[in-house]
Amino acid sequence: MTTNPKIQRSAITKPIGRSKAAKFAAIEGVTVNQRSYEISQKAASAGLRGDAYRAEIKKAFTKS
Repeated sequence: MTTNPKIQRSAITKPIGRSKAAKFAAIEGVTVNQRSYEISQKAASAGLRGDAYRAEIKKAFTKS
């Protein structure tokens, strides 16, 4: 039996998005504290998306 080389699947095909992430967080009981919310809003209002957004969040919580 041969496989079709054109079909490639991954467990994760794209980012889950804000609404689905909120559903996962609700199920797991994860909440966002005020500091995290403010950092997220600041990054979003600066127009950051994707990797730049994640880098800004990471930078806010990384010890210098």
